[in-house]
Amino acid sequence: MMRLIFCMFAEDVGIFPDNQFSQILFNHAGNKGEEAREVIIASFTAMNRPKDKRGDLPAWAGDLEYVNGGLFAGSIDAPVFDVTAYRYLRDACGEDWREINPDIFGSMIQSVADPKQRSELGMHYTSVPNIMKVIGPLFLDDLDAEIDKAWERPNGLRKVLKRVEGIRVFDPACGSGNFLVVSYRQLREREMRILERLEELTAESTKEMFSAVKIANFHGIEITDFAAETAKLALFIAEYQANAVFKEVFGQGPASLPLRESAHIVCGNALRVDWEDICPPPGEGEEVFIAGNPPFLGSTYQNKEQKADLAFVFKKHVKNFAAFDFVAAWFFKASRFIRGCDAKAALVSTNSICQGQAVAALWPYVLGDDLEIGFAHKDFKWRNNASANAAVICSIVGLQNPQRGAKRLIIGEIEHSTDAINAYLVDGPSVFVDRQSKSLFGLPFMPRGNQPTEGGALILAPDERQQFIETDPRSARFIRRFMGSMEVVRGIERHCLWIEDSDFQEAFSIHPVRERIEKCKTIRKEMKDAGGRKLAERPHQFRDLWAPTTHAILVPSVTSERRPYLPVDRVGADVISSNLNMVLYDAPDWCLALIASRIHLIWIATVCGKLKSDFRYSNTLGWNTFPVPKLSEDQLEALNASARKILKTRYSHYPATIAELYDPDKMPDDLRAVHRENDELLETMYIGRPFRNDTERLEHLFKLYAVKIKQIEKQAAKGKRGKRSK
Repeated sequence: MMRLIFCMFAEDVGIFPDNQFSQILFNHAGNKGEEAREVIIASFTAMNRPKDKRGDLPAWAGDLEYVNGGLFAGSIDAPVFDVTAYRYLRDACGEDWREINPDIFGSMIQSVADPKQRSELGMHYTSVPNIMKVIGPLFLDDLDAEIDKAWERPNGLRKVLKRVEGIRVFDPACGSGNFLVVSYRQLREREMRILERLEELTAESTKEMFSAVKIANFHGIEITDFAAETAKLALFIAEYQANAVFKEVFGQGPASLPLRESAHIVCGNALRVDWEDICPPPGEGEEVFIAGNPPFLGSTYQNKEQKADLAFVFKKHVKNFAAFDFVAAWFFKASRFIRGCDAKAALVSTNSICQGQAVAALWPYVLGDDLEIGFAHKDFKWRNNASANAAVICSIVGLQNPQRGAKRLIIGEIEHSTDAINAYLVDGPSVFVDRQSKSLFGLPFMPRGNQPTEGGALILAPDERQQFIETDPRSARFIRRFMGSMEVVRGIERHCLWIEDSDFQEAFSIHPVRERIEKCKTIRKEMKDAGGRKLAERPHQFRDLWAPTTHAILVPSVTSERRPYLPVDRVGADVISSNLNMVLYDAPDWCLALIASRIHLIWIATVCGKLKSDFRYSNTLGWNTFPVPKLSEDQLEALNASARKILKTRYSHYPATIAELYDPDKMPDDLRAVHRENDELLETMYIGRPFRNDTERLEHLFKLYAVKIKQIEKQAAKGKRGKRSK
């Protein structure tokens, strides 16, 4: 297909004589295309040989142009055409291919490739504006600045030309070549701009010059053969079109045929091959820029081969890689390629690798002590122009060897100039937030709620609770309100059996309670894991036995990202929480004021990450690491009052649920107002005034966290010295 497209393009733009290939095909393939296969094979074979080496081919093949460039190298075959297929081929030859845009090949392939295979391979056509978000900050913007600076100086412009000549671009997941094609075009455009300016400044003719931007400087790896072939053809076409513009402007250009060279596109598994074999490291006067949109695939969706690929990349270097998104392997390999040489990398990624536990697990090995993030686009929807338009929340991360100067952090439409960008894509110190068993900042202990592990035997719906009490009123004292995330957020009512060991005999004497206990025992005995079977020894209880004395503060473990504040509720001693909540037992009310604040939500969103598009709350990663300044008794009492004010305002809207009250489109004004007051009160305790925006909130939190970690490390080092001295 790619060779056919080249032939149709070539005869329409004048690379071949007008309609040369089409006429040969239609004159010799028969009325119904019965000989089309043989004609195509002979034609392609001829185009791969100089004209004096075609003696074994039909006489008509002698007139075809010698193409070279590797486009017709290798095995040559073609399908047998039936009448319908041959008619489609004739129709295609009749189209005008002169204005074909090689950018659309990705979209074309995406529309014809098997949808399941396309999804598994992460093959999504990338639009030009999205590609520019990567290659602009990676190298084009810097080139433009150099051109502007040298605009009045011929020698300066010649120096920039020399730099352009030494640039190589490498896409290690190139698909149909969109990143390479757009990069090639952009470099050719800048080269022409410089040459035209040199003519203006020096009155010297540049007509004898040809382009120094070679498609051989463009390298790619692609796992599917048809996409790899598309990439090669797309670059051939892009080169011809750029040469045509060059000739139009300067009056002369290189001969179209034979093709002199081709892009270095290799069909292979990018995670298994040595990248330096495909794109050698830069030599003197050269730069390599790695750019691309590798496949994203969460660990749950990876097949055995993909998991094996991850292991191949990480096993010798990283301990905990099993939960990595597939794209993490490209970042790791890119970092190893660019380290210590004149190279940079910028890749598109699902934003999951810059959130949550993945940051501490991955980025220390990517950045090490000798790489930095030079620029980043944080959290935006990545869309393409294909018919099955893919949309996912992505980030672009640019890696480089340490350089002086500001870094570029782009959030939405706003670009921030920063001293540093950490792995959370925040202007802040390079720290990695890891799980903690207790709060670093002295906050109350927050365990996960109780895991039932009983197959529903100890859980009661409202009507079941009523039946138990009607059957035997004694059962009422063993039934408590049971709340998980959905119960907290949506006000759903459920109950559970809660039986202390000292009350077991009485509870077991109640018939409906006894039935549930025996059912739980049977379920646990049949469980696959030993821990579950062990619990059959106490079938009257959940696996965990957390219960409040006076009250509890419940924090659902997953919540919608649409809500302006994290859901949190204060419940009485009669409530048992499930393991779908994090819980503060008998904690002061000011804890609720912290959890219900904007600053806490932003911390959770950054360090805990998301489950699909929902915030994922973690006690060890979110609450225990949350930076809080040292608060006075008066400040704590003010936060207590603020928490009670939030609860009181909610209760004034009873029976509205948290889901209803915190719908961003329907949130009551008075509730929004008390939350705003809570934010202003708390944030003033941090910096003496409310923060201007979320960026400033995160910057300050990471500074506090970094200071705390240094203090802990200093104390640990002091302790070690003390032991040695003894």
